Amino acid sequence: MRVTMQNLYTNNIHSLQNTTMDLARLNQMLSKGMSILRPSDDPIGAVRVMANERDLASMEQYVNNIDSLSTSLGRSETYLSGMVELQQRMREISVATNNSTLSPEDRSAYAQELDELLEAMVDNVNAKDDGGNYLFSGNRTEQQTIIQDAAGRYVYQGDNSQREVQTSGSSWMTANVTAEQFLFSNASQDILNQTADYIAVLNDPALAPDDAAFATAADAMQTSLNDTLDSINSAITDMGGKQNSLSLMKTSHEEMVLFNKKVIGETQELDYASATAEFNVKLTALKVTQQTFVQVSQLTLFNHL
Repeated sequence: MRVTMQNLYTNNIHSLQNTTMDLARLNQMLSKGMSILRPSDDPIGAVRVMANERDLASMEQYVNNIDSLSTSLGRSETYLSGMVELQQRMREISVATNNSTLSPEDRSAYAQELDELLEAMVDNVNAKDDGGNYLFSGNRTEQQTIIQDAAGRYVYQGDNSQREVQTSGSSWMTANVTAEQFLFSNASQDILNQTADYIAVLNDPALAPDDAAFATAADAMQTSLNDTLDSINSAITDMGGKQNSLSLMKTSHEEMVLFNKKVIGETQELDYASATAEFNVKLTALKVTQQTFVQVSQLTLFNHL
Protein backbone atom coordinates (compact mmCIF):
# COMPACT_ATOMS: atom_id res chain seq x y z
CA MET A 1 0.00 0.00 0.00
CA ARG A 2 1.43 3.30 -1.05
CA VAL A 3 1.58 5.94 1.66
CA THR A 4 1.67 9.45 0.26
CA MET A 5 2.69 12.67 1.90
CA GLN A 6 -0.99 13.66 1.87
CA ASN A 7 -1.89 10.51 3.85
CA LEU A 8 0.74 11.22 6.47
CA TYR A 9 -0.33 14.84 6.74
CA THR A 10 -4.04 13.98 7.06
CA ASN A 11 -3.42 11.24 9.63
CA ASN A 12 -1.38 13.57 11.79
CA ILE A 13 -4.05 16.27 11.58
CA HIS A 14 -6.73 13.76 12.68
CA SER A 15 -4.55 12.52 15.51
CA LEU A 16 -3.94 16.07 16.72
CA GLN A 17 -7.65 16.88 16.60
CA ASN A 18 -8.73 13.71 18.42
CA THR A 19 -6.11 14.06 21.13
CA THR A 20 -6.94 17.74 21.62
CA MET A 21 -10.64 16.88 21.95
CA ASP A 22 -9.85 14.13 24.49
CA LEU A 23 -7.75 16.56 26.52
CA ALA A 24 -10.52 19.15 26.46
CA ARG A 25 -13.05 16.56 27.62
CA LEU A 26 -10.76 15.36 30.43
CA ASN A 27 -10.00 18.92 31.47
CA GLN A 28 -13.73 19.65 31.67
CA MET A 29 -14.27 16.51 33.73
CA LEU A 30 -11.51 17.52 36.12
CA SER A 31 -12.84 21.06 36.47
CA LYS A 32 -16.41 19.83 37.16
CA GLY A 33 -15.49 16.73 39.10
CA MET A 34 -17.83 14.69 36.90
CA SER A 35 -17.18 11.55 34.91
CA ILE A 36 -20.29 11.92 32.74
CA LEU A 37 -20.50 15.05 30.65
CA ARG A 38 -22.63 13.53 27.90
CA PRO A 39 -24.56 10.26 27.57
CA SER A 40 -21.90 8.69 25.36
CA ASP A 41 -19.38 8.87 28.22
CA ASP A 42 -21.38 6.22 30.13
CA PRO A 43 -24.78 5.35 28.59
CA ILE A 44 -25.95 3.18 31.50
CA GLY A 45 -24.75 5.65 34.10
CA ALA A 46 -26.32 8.53 32.18
CA VAL A 47 -29.71 6.79 32.19
CA ARG A 48 -29.40 6.15 35.93
CA VAL A 49 -28.50 9.80 36.57
CA MET A 50 -31.43 11.07 34.50
CA ALA A 51 -33.86 8.78 36.35
CA ASN A 52 -32.58 9.94 39.73
CA GLU A 53 -32.65 13.58 38.64
CA ARG A 54 -36.33 13.19 37.73
CA ASP A 55 -37.03 11.64 41.12
CA LEU A 56 -35.02 14.39 42.79
CA ALA A 57 -36.97 17.12 41.00
CA SER A 58 -40.26 15.48 42.03
CA MET A 59 -39.20 15.13 45.68
CA GLU A 60 -38.01 18.73 45.82
CA GLN A 61 -41.31 19.91 44.30
CA TYR A 62 -43.27 17.92 46.89
CA VAL A 63 -41.18 19.48 49.66
CA ASN A 64 -41.91 22.95 48.26
CA ASN A 65 -45.62 22.09 48.03
CA ILE A 66 -45.62 20.87 51.62
CA ASP A 67 -43.83 23.99 52.87
CA SER A 68 -46.31 26.24 51.07
CA LEU A 69 -49.30 24.22 52.27
CA SER A 70 -48.00 24.10 55.83
CA THR A 71 -47.56 27.88 55.85
CA SER A 72 -51.07 28.39 54.48
CA LEU A 73 -52.63 26.02 57.00
CA GLY A 74 -50.69 27.64 59.83
CA ARG A 75 -51.90 31.08 58.82
CA SER A 76 -55.52 29.88 58.59
CA GLU A 77 -55.21 28.14 61.95
CA THR A 78 -53.98 31.36 63.54
CA TYR A 79 -57.02 33.32 62.36
CA LEU A 80 -59.40 30.51 63.35
CA SER A 81 -57.86 30.42 66.82
CA GLY A 82 -58.38 34.17 67.01
CA MET A 83 -62.06 33.63 66.20
CA VAL A 84 -62.32 31.11 69.03
CA GLU A 85 -60.89 33.63 71.50
CA LEU A 86 -63.30 36.31 70.31
CA GLN A 87 -66.26 33.97 70.71
CA GLN A 88 -65.18 33.01 74.20
CA ARG A 89 -65.55 36.65 75.18
CA MET A 90 -68.84 36.80 73.28
CA ARG A 91 -70.06 33.89 75.37
CA GLU A 92 -69.05 35.65 78.59
CA ILE A 93 -70.98 38.73 77.50
CA SER A 94 -74.05 36.77 76.43
CA VAL A 95 -74.16 35.07 79.85
CA ALA A 96 -73.51 38.30 81.75
CA THR A 97 -76.19 40.26 79.89
CA ASN A 98 -78.89 37.66 80.50
CA ASN A 99 -79.30 39.14 83.98
CA SER A 100 -82.37 41.08 85.08
CA THR A 101 -80.35 43.16 87.54
CA LEU A 102 -78.54 44.97 84.73
CA SER A 103 -79.75 48.42 83.73
CA PRO A 104 -80.43 49.33 80.09
CA GLU A 105 -77.21 51.37 80.21
CA ASP A 106 -75.25 48.32 81.36
CA ARG A 107 -76.67 46.24 78.53
CA SER A 108 -75.86 49.01 76.07
CA ALA A 109 -72.25 49.09 77.27
CA TYR A 110 -72.01 45.35 76.75
CA ALA A 111 -73.58 45.79 73.33
CA GLN A 112 -70.83 48.25 72.39
CA GLU A 113 -68.14 45.74 73.35
CA LEU A 114 -69.98 43.01 71.51
CA ASP A 115 -70.08 45.21 68.42
CA GLU A 116 -66.29 45.63 68.59
CA LEU A 117 -65.87 41.87 68.94
CA LEU A 118 -68.13 41.37 65.92
CA GLU A 119 -65.99 43.73 63.83
CA ALA A 120 -62.87 41.84 64.88
CA MET A 121 -64.58 38.56 64.00
CA VAL A 122 -65.43 39.85 60.51
CA ASP A 123 -61.84 41.05 60.07
CA ASN A 124 -60.56 37.56 60.91
CA VAL A 125 -62.98 35.92 58.49
CA ASN A 126 -61.82 38.37 55.79
CA ALA A 127 -58.16 37.57 56.42
CA LYS A 128 -55.74 37.44 53.47
CA ASP A 129 -52.50 35.61 52.80
CA ASP A 130 -49.25 37.40 51.94
CA GLY A 131 -50.30 37.38 48.27
CA GLY A 132 -53.48 39.33 48.97
CA ASN A 133 -55.77 36.31 48.53
CA TYR A 134 -58.70 35.81 50.88
CA LEU A 135 -58.09 32.71 52.98
CA PHE A 136 -61.65 31.58 53.58
CA SER A 137 -63.33 32.33 50.22
CA GLY A 138 -62.76 28.91 48.65
CA ASN A 139 -61.50 29.24 45.07
CA ARG A 140 -62.86 32.78 44.77
CA THR A 141 -59.78 34.09 46.53
CA GLU A 142 -60.10 37.53 44.93
CA GLN A 143 -63.54 38.02 46.49
CA GLN A 144 -63.86 39.48 49.98
CA THR A 145 -65.13 36.61 52.07
CA ILE A 146 -67.83 38.46 54.04
CA ILE A 147 -69.68 41.66 53.15
CA GLN A 148 -72.83 43.37 54.38
CA ASP A 149 -75.68 43.59 51.91
CA ALA A 150 -78.07 46.51 51.48
CA ALA A 151 -80.11 45.32 54.44
CA GLY A 152 -77.02 45.23 56.65
CA ARG A 153 -76.93 41.41 56.79
CA TYR A 154 -73.63 39.55 56.58
CA VAL A 155 -73.37 37.41 53.44
CA TYR A 156 -70.73 35.02 52.13
CA GLN A 157 -69.22 35.87 48.73
CA GLY A 158 -66.90 32.91 48.20
CA ASP A 159 -67.66 29.39 47.01
CA ASN A 160 -67.39 26.08 48.79
CA SER A 161 -64.61 24.64 46.61
CA GLN A 162 -61.68 22.76 48.06
CA ARG A 163 -58.17 23.35 46.71
CA GLU A 164 -56.01 20.25 46.49
CA VAL A 165 -52.20 20.23 46.71
CA GLN A 166 -50.10 17.24 45.64
CA THR A 167 -47.87 16.16 48.49
CA SER A 168 -46.48 12.92 47.03
CA GLY A 169 -46.73 10.81 43.90
CA SER A 170 -50.02 9.33 45.03
CA SER A 171 -51.50 11.73 47.60
CA TRP A 172 -53.21 15.10 47.58
CA MET A 173 -54.27 17.19 50.55
CA THR A 174 -57.04 19.76 50.97
CA ALA A 175 -55.44 23.17 51.33
CA ASN A 176 -58.29 25.32 52.62
CA VAL A 177 -61.41 25.62 54.70
CA THR A 178 -64.19 28.03 53.78
CA ALA A 179 -66.24 30.40 55.87
CA GLU A 180 -69.28 28.69 54.36
CA GLN A 181 -68.22 25.52 56.17
CA PHE A 182 -67.51 26.87 59.63
CA LEU A 183 -69.97 29.78 59.76
CA PHE A 184 -72.92 29.21 57.45
CA SER A 185 -73.38 25.44 57.47
CA ASN A 186 -74.55 25.09 61.06
CA ALA A 187 -78.13 24.29 62.08
CA SER A 188 -78.35 27.61 63.89
CA GLN A 189 -78.02 31.08 62.40
CA ASP A 190 -74.47 32.11 61.60
CA ILE A 191 -72.70 33.82 64.50
CA LEU A 192 -72.18 37.09 62.61
CA ASN A 193 -75.82 37.86 61.96
CA GLN A 194 -76.85 36.29 65.27
CA THR A 195 -74.48 38.61 67.13
CA ALA A 196 -75.81 41.60 65.21
CA ASP A 197 -79.36 40.59 66.20
CA TYR A 198 -78.37 40.20 69.85
CA ILE A 199 -76.66 43.60 69.85
CA ALA A 200 -79.93 45.10 68.63
CA VAL A 201 -81.77 43.42 71.51
CA LEU A 202 -79.25 44.70 74.06
CA ASN A 203 -79.58 48.23 72.69
CA ASP A 204 -83.37 48.13 72.94
CA PRO A 205 -84.28 49.72 76.32
CA ALA A 206 -87.78 48.24 76.04
CA LEU A 207 -86.43 44.67 76.27
CA ALA A 208 -85.13 42.97 79.41
CA PRO A 209 -84.10 39.39 80.29
CA ASP A 210 -87.59 38.75 81.66
CA ASP A 211 -89.13 39.36 78.25
CA ALA A 212 -89.74 36.42 75.93
CA ALA A 213 -88.11 38.17 72.95
CA PHE A 214 -84.95 38.82 74.99
CA ALA A 215 -84.82 35.23 76.26
CA THR A 216 -85.29 33.88 72.74
CA ALA A 217 -82.44 36.05 71.42
CA ALA A 218 -80.17 35.06 74.33
CA ASP A 219 -80.83 31.35 73.76
CA ALA A 220 -80.25 31.73 70.01
CA MET A 221 -76.95 33.50 70.73
CA GLN A 222 -75.75 30.65 72.94
CA THR A 223 -76.78 28.04 70.39
CA SER A 224 -75.03 29.86 67.56
CA LEU A 225 -71.88 30.23 69.68
CA ASN A 226 -71.89 26.53 70.52
CA ASP A 227 -72.38 25.44 66.91
CA THR A 228 -69.79 27.85 65.52
CA LEU A 229 -67.19 26.99 68.14
CA ASP A 230 -67.70 23.29 67.40
CA SER A 231 -67.24 23.92 63.67
CA ILE A 232 -64.15 26.08 64.08
CA ASN A 233 -62.55 23.78 66.64
CA SER A 234 -63.18 20.86 64.29
CA ALA A 235 -61.44 22.77 61.49
CA ILE A 236 -58.49 23.57 63.77
CA THR A 237 -58.21 19.91 64.83
CA ASP A 238 -58.27 18.83 61.19
CA MET A 239 -55.50 21.31 60.35
CA GLY A 240 -53.41 20.04 63.25
CA GLY A 241 -53.70 16.49 61.92
CA LYS A 242 -52.72 17.67 58.46
CA GLN A 243 -49.68 19.48 59.83
CA ASN A 244 -48.52 16.28 61.53
CA SER A 245 -48.97 14.32 58.30
CA LEU A 246 -47.15 16.99 56.31
CA SER A 247 -44.24 16.92 58.73
CA LEU A 248 -43.87 13.15 58.33
CA MET A 249 -44.13 13.35 54.53
CA LYS A 250 -41.59 16.16 54.36
CA THR A 251 -39.10 14.13 56.39
CA SER A 252 -39.59 11.17 54.04
CA HIS A 253 -39.18 13.34 50.94
CA GLU A 254 -36.06 15.00 52.32
CA GLU A 255 -34.54 11.58 52.93
CA MET A 256 -35.29 10.65 49.32
CA VAL A 257 -33.73 13.93 48.17
CA LEU A 258 -30.52 13.02 49.99
CA PHE A 259 -30.64 9.46 48.60
CA ASN A 260 -31.07 10.64 45.01
CA LYS A 261 -28.29 13.19 45.38
CA LYS A 262 -26.03 10.45 46.74
CA VAL A 263 -26.81 8.10 43.86
CA ILE A 264 -26.28 10.86 41.30
CA GLY A 265 -23.02 11.86 42.94
CA GLU A 266 -21.72 8.30 43.12
CA THR A 267 -22.73 7.57 39.52
CA GLN A 268 -21.09 10.58 37.94
CA GLU A 269 -18.37 11.21 40.50
CA LEU A 270 -14.96 11.49 38.89
CA ASP A 271 -12.02 9.28 39.83
CA TYR A 272 -9.49 12.09 39.98
CA ALA A 273 -6.44 9.82 40.09
CA SER A 274 -7.50 7.88 37.01
CA ALA A 275 -8.60 10.99 35.13
CA THR A 276 -5.37 12.83 35.97
CA ALA A 277 -3.28 9.87 34.79
CA GLU A 278 -5.24 9.67 31.53
CA PHE A 279 -4.87 13.42 31.07
CA ASN A 280 -1.10 13.21 31.44
CA VAL A 281 -0.91 10.31 28.96
CA LYS A 282 -3.01 12.23 26.43
CA LEU A 283 -0.94 15.36 26.95
CA THR A 284 2.27 13.40 26.29
CA ALA A 285 0.70 11.86 23.20
CA LEU A 286 -0.29 15.32 21.96
CA LYS A 287 3.27 16.59 22.33
CA VAL A 288 4.66 13.60 20.45
CA THR A 289 2.07 13.99 17.72
CA GLN A 290 2.86 17.69 17.40
CA GLN A 291 6.58 16.94 17.04
CA THR A 292 5.85 14.24 14.50
CA PHE A 293 3.58 16.57 12.56
CA VAL A 294 6.33 19.19 12.35
CA GLN A 295 8.73 16.62 10.96
CA VAL A 296 6.22 15.16 8.52
CA SER A 297 5.18 18.58 7.26
CA GLN A 298 8.83 19.23 6.28
CA LEU A 299 9.24 15.99 4.30
CA THR A 300 9.39 17.29 0.74
CA LEU A 301 12.01 16.65 -2.00
CA PHE A 302 13.04 20.26 -1.89
CA ASN A 303 14.29 19.80 1.70
CA HIS A 304 16.82 17.26 0.44
CA LEU A 305 18.19 18.98 -2.72
